[in-house]
Amino acid sequence: MAHHLLLEEWVRSILAFLFVVLIVAVVAGPQPLSNKEIVLMLRTGYSSAAVVMEIHQRRVLEPLDEAARKSLLEVGAKPPLIGTLESKAFLVSVTEAEKAKEREAEITARRAAQIAQDQQFNSLQHAREAAARARPEAAGARPNEVPMLGALKDKLVRCQNGTVGRPDGSELENKKFVGLYYSAHWCGPCRKFTPQLVEYYNRVKAAHPEFELIFVSSDRSRFGWETYIREMKMPWLAVDYDQINNVGGLRQLGGSSIPCLLVLDQNSRLVASTYEGDNYVGPQNALAALDRIFAAGGRVAQAP
Repeated sequence: MAHHLLLEEWVRSILAFLFVVLIVAVVAGPQPLSNKEIVLMLRTGYSSAAVVMEIHQRRVLEPLDEAARKSLLEVGAKPPLIGTLESKAFLVSVTEAEKAKEREAEITARRAAQIAQDQQFNSLQHAREAAARARPEAAGARPNEVPMLGALKDKLVRCQNGTVGRPDGSELENKKFVGLYYSAHWCGPCRKFTPQLVEYYNRVKAAHPEFELIFVSSDRSRFGWETYIREMKMPWLAVDYDQINNVGGLRQLGGSSIPCLLVLDQNSRLVASTYEGDNYVGPQNALAALDRIFAAGGRVAQAP
């Protein structure tokens, strides 16, 4: 009972925080980009062209000074991006800049308060997630619920050569093992691991047509999701970005750390994981388990 009360209080606080952020965002529109944010975007893998597109949409908070220019060049900024910033064509007014900083300070303060409150809940929630992942039926259906793979079937898109297209609905037919890959463009370790996963997928797919992979994005925008798919030339399926939150339990199944790879069997039961209990050991752990399954002719070793 105490846990339910804590959970309800935590959910209410989260909703209140999101409501305030939403109201600020709706009233104010997209926040202009600071020089620091632009450097961070390049550092985390955005191309200069992609950053220029963001500047056109959001504008720039502050002029380009020499220190910022040096930082941008150090992370590979291209001349068109530098020229866009030097032109000051997208620089907001002093009044707009002050208002934007005030809004950011307000959101930061509320976020700090929310983080402090979250800490009261995180330990219990983390333990519950670990216990759920440890159960073989973790992704399976409870009574009157659709198994995870069934719930995903009509929410998928096909990634091919960096483009996104609609599948025909048969992609998961006859699949005995389906990987769920939780990842994001903004995540450095994810961008390091994803090319390895692309190579693995391309190598095993022909020999194991019973295997498929689904990308579950943790990106913060559809633009980031599409950019990640395009830059990595993802060759597998993905949950449509606008549908991710419509699949109950999907995000929770992946836990709180990325990159994360989980492998489900045809009944949506977990057979390989990035986690060992509540310990994050990395997506290579799931690939190693999948290799053992393939080597055993598709037989999954039973837990002792």
